[in-house]
Amino acid sequence: MWNDLMRRWMELAFWWVPGQRDDQQPTSDRTPKPRHEPAGETETPEPAPAPEPAVEPSEPAPPPTSAGEASGDLKGIKGIGPAMQKRLASQGIATGADLAAADAETLTDALKADRAVISRAQVERWIEAARG
Repeated sequence: MWNDLMRRWMELAFWWVPGQRDDQQPTSDRTPKPRHEPAGETETPEPAPAPEPAVEPSEPAPPPTSAGEASGDLKGIKGIGPAMQKRLASQGIATGADLAAADAETLTDALKADRAVISRAQVERWIEAARG
């Protein structure tokens, strides 16, 4: 009786935890039942084509100089996502070099005027990351 009481209490306490209950079978033991296929010809699956061997480049590509300068993508800098990149582009900052040359106070004020929730310290970190 005590075991049943504890088991039931644990089931009630942890109902939200995914797991296996007594009334369920383990998922690995469940086998899907075959569906009845319509009468007629059944298609046989064609074998998948063999994967092509990977070709290694003869010369490795040079690494980007900083996270923000790689192809003008500022999303490589921590804290700059697609939305902030659009806001920065509207302020005339499209590359890491543009961001590195920007003034933190002026940029912060311009972003706040655009209703961005941003601090001067965060903008300064972006500028340092673009320079570094």
